[in-house]
Amino acid sequence: MLDPTAAYRTSQVVSASRVGQVVLLYQGAIRFGTQHLAFLERHDVEQAHKASIRCQEIVNTLRGSLDLTAGPIAVQLDQLYDFVMRRLMTGNVDKDPRPTAEALQVLRGLMEAWQELASRPGSELVDDGPAPTPIASRRPVGVPIMAQSNSYAAGGARR
Repeated sequence: MLDPTAAYRTSQVVSASRVGQVVLLYQGAIRFGTQHLAFLERHDVEQAHKASIRCQEIVNTLRGSLDLTAGPIAVQLDQLYDFVMRRLMTGNVDKDPRPTAEALQVLRGLMEAWQELASRPGSELVDDGPAPTPIASRRPVGVPIMAQSNSYAAGGARR
């Protein structure tokens, strides 16, 4: 069956800047993590598991996009993703909402930083236009470097 929102979502991802794509990934991870909590509350273990796995896959995508040679911020972000993954896995295995809630708190904080960056005019990555191919078909860019104003910026390996 054709998903009527699939074309919209694909268009949204393709037309987003690199920073916008990172924000979309965070939004998706938070959405699936929140679904995991809701399914746990309803004692729907199968759906809770599926939602948790989707959340974990997105966090793995974010983590896999890091260029750890970019500097200490990239390494710190890798450590945060590792923490988030461990909490998501614990919440899923133990069917305990607390670890997932902790992971979501970290993801929300990171998303806010990326949203702030996305809203800044003049940023190289915000103004560099839409990515040439959808995120699903290439390795997403999401490598933080320290911006002049002491907040996260995206950068890293260019193709």
